[in-house]
Amino acid sequence: MQTYTPYTRPETYFFLAVLIVVGVLAFLVFLPFLSTLIIAATLAVVIYPAHKKVVEAVKGNSAFASAITLVCLFFLIIVPLYLIAAQIFNEANNTYQYITSEGSSLSTVADTFEMRINRAIESVFPGVNVDLGDYVAAGSQWLLKNVGAFFSSTISIGVHLFLGIIALYYFIKDGKMFVHTFESQSPIPREHALVLIDKLRLSIRSIIGGSLTVAVMQGVVSGIGYAIFGIPNPALWGMLTGLSALVPGVGTSLVLVPAVAYAFAIGSLFQGIGLGIWALLAVGLLDNFLSPRLIGKGLKIHPLIILFSIIGGLSFYGPVGFILGPLTISLFMALFGIYRLIVKTEEHEDHHA
Repeated sequence: MQTYTPYTRPETYFFLAVLIVVGVLAFLVFLPFLSTLIIAATLAVVIYPAHKKVVEAVKGNSAFASAITLVCLFFLIIVPLYLIAAQIFNEANNTYQYITSEGSSLSTVADTFEMRINRAIESVFPGVNVDLGDYVAAGSQWLLKNVGAFFSSTISIGVHLFLGIIALYYFIKDGKMFVHTFESQSPIPREHALVLIDKLRLSIRSIIGGSLTVAVMQGVVSGIGYAIFGIPNPALWGMLTGLSALVPGVGTSLVLVPAVAYAFAIGSLFQGIGLGIWALLAVGLLDNFLSPRLIGKGLKIHPLIILFSIIGGLSFYGPVGFILGPLTISLFMALFGIYRLIVKTEEHEDHHA
């Protein structure tokens, strides 16, 4: 067994200084792709239960199973979501350009619908008026500011997507090895490292693999309904419906009810009834049957926290904040769980001292 000469105090301080400098340099090396690695690791945690079933189906061939999982994820989820995001960006851009262009106004139907809304509001709150055009323009501008950068550089998107796929493959394939390395090399006690990993995994699956997944699916299904029944800019309104699914108490009805009212206002009874039935059956069934299965085994996290973590994440991190915002909250909850464990351990020791 190899032995080492103990360091003197100056040697220890010098070693720590070198370690910090090299650590900072290593962080700067990974910094341009840090968000890509974090998102890849998060997706690996979310899809790992499905990956285990693929491993069982191919008789334990981890490399082959990882490739199959990655291909399915890419074509069934990543590509469709990217195309939907591009469509949302285009619709938001067109809406903003139309509303802010000189001499433009909302259509006569939209003006009539806005007038009806204002009449209803004034009957309760005299003197209060709502300008839908201003709200839509402000919302479109915010969306373009936070999401537009994602589509501003095709080369950058391609590089990050390529590296993200490679990272995701190895996170899926060698995830257990990475976890074991963290457990053994972590400066915190091993039992605390295990708790941190478990809580982080559970919170990620609850927020991103649970509530966020249900909200995205409700937004997609709503967008399909909007397209079928003639609502303008269906992808944009589908995204807003997905976000509203995280609003406590009202959920998707915050957008679906005005959409159904708009369908009736444009003079088509079929569109209004059809969209209403679609909202009750397709969107409602997703919430009633899918949510318990995805979220039931995870942490019960209030939808309001998830909603603000997404909006705040987009504002703070940019386009990737859609995932990094909830992930930051997940990490905080995991670390707070460790803190509570430490406090309980100290109280137990003091009690028996």
